[in-house]
Amino acid sequence: MSAPALEIDIGIAKTGKYASRDSGDTIELVERPSGGMSVVMIDGQGSGKAAKTLSLLLSSKAVTLLKEGVRDGVVARATHDFLYAYRHGQVSATFDLLSVDLKTASVVITRNAEAPLLLATDGEVRVCVPRSRPIGHYRLTKPEVLELPVAEGFRAVLFTDGISHSGQRTGREPVDWQALAKEYLADDQPAQATADALLALGIERDGGKPRDDMAVLAVALRTRGEGIVIRRMEAHVPIP
Repeated sequence: MSAPALEIDIGIAKTGKYASRDSGDTIELVERPSGGMSVVMIDGQGSGKAAKTLSLLLSSKAVTLLKEGVRDGVVARATHDFLYAYRHGQVSATFDLLSVDLKTASVVITRNAEAPLLLATDGEVRVCVPRSRPIGHYRLTKPEVLELPVAEGFRAVLFTDGISHSGQRTGREPVDWQALAKEYLADDQPAQATADALLALGIERDGGKPRDDMAVLAVALRTRGEGIVIRRMEAHVPIP
């Protein structure tokens, strides 16, 4: 029996720090030259215009390398090396790269992050605590790489520290990430609905006024209907 035809479902939701026009969190979507998609999420140190400039500079570097066919782990290291050389180890950023690589039939998640990863594979829901440093500070920083097969039911949610730190200044209890992962990843809701729900939770925990930039990336692999293969992308971007 042939494997079911799948589709990549990507949801992105982000907002800036309250009363700040510029967000230091940047998410870029790029098509891989060998087939598949990659999504880069970078959180530049600080907030406001300087953080936005930094995250755009780093995401541009990563996207260029991906378009040239550079492997994901090398992209992470090269982006780190660029930031370390450019700012002499004085500035950091978190780096998340999720790729659905159709050439190798694998999902590759490459991270230099501070926030946990929510993951569902083979009916198991788990929380992956980051085991790597943010890029930029230390010369020999290496990424954490997780590789999984492309398969129906795969789901992942990545987010920046604005989400994971939400509620701290308002005295809220820490988030139970395992319970949250089961709630968000147990059913077959669209990736965008998952991203929207987690962003809304972060905003609510900060009392409706985000204390930091927030970004959420949700990715799912689900069965698609047969027929003409149509790609769709949708974006809603508010104009300040």
